[in-house]
Amino acid sequence: MVTTCMAGMSVPASADGDTSYTITIPETLTVQNIGWNSIGNISATGSLASGKKLTVSAASANNWALKSGENTVSYTLNNGSTEKGDAATSWDFTTLPATQAIGIDVTDYSNKPAGTYTDTVTFTASVGVAKTAAGTPSIAQADCTFAPSNGKSTLSNANITTSMEYSADNGTTWTDVTSDGSIASLAAGTVQIRVKETADKLASEAVSITVPQVLAINELVGPYTGDKLTCEYYAGETWQALVDRYDLIKVYSGRAAFGSDGFIYDEDGSMIPVTDLVDNTKTYEVQ
Repeated sequence: MVTTCMAGMSVPASADGDTSYTITIPETLTVQNIGWNSIGNISATGSLASGKKLTVSAASANNWALKSGENTVSYTLNNGSTEKGDAATSWDFTTLPATQAIGIDVTDYSNKPAGTYTDTVTFTASVGVAKTAAGTPSIAQADCTFAPSNGKSTLSNANITTSMEYSADNGTTWTDVTSDGSIASLAAGTVQIRVKETADKLASEAVSITVPQVLAINELVGPYTGDKLTCEYYAGETWQALVDRYDLIKVYSGRAAFGSDGFIYDEDGSMIPVTDLVDNTKTYEVQ
């Protein structure tokens, strides 16, 4: 998107994705005394898409000279600096609304004939890329491990750092990684991990990792005969015997109470098929 205007005009630009802007240029820059004079501001309102910048650049009709007939006086524009030689012909906006100072620095004209010396400056506004994306993190599914706890998992990978963020809702919201090497309390499903946006870089492309279910009943063998119940839970990559987690499940003995499609009962007495996910913050009775 490029917009060209003469000084003094307010020019609205058509929308381009998430970017829409209006720029206002001072109508005149008047010098009353020899030397540098700050004149005013270039203002820009509207909105910029993430990673974009609005650049306003200036071009002189007289090759940066003020003219009165055949007489000329050279000058430069600047960004509001009081130091001579700090010429500027472009101004960048990375957020809107915002203003940028514009000044004028005129050479010594004390020996020039009296008159009104003028020049016409054309301003062009364009939208470009403010920064490039960070590199995609090197996090592969095969290199991830998962430790179950309270119905969720802690994902571990050596390449996870606090410079990253993750999303469990397909990129709608992002949460900062707070510990190098791991992300805790992840529910089963897909988690996306990327390098966060910084002042110099856009956020990277995201890596998708599948978080497995935890504490899902794998097998419940009946009728119960008094021997140990065959019951397993999922711990990332392998099924493990639930016998080591009796603090989470009460195992009843003495009578047959289920068949090959056994059920378990939670603390409220609700019957749950053994194929359902088990919440290990509760106590269950296997009957």
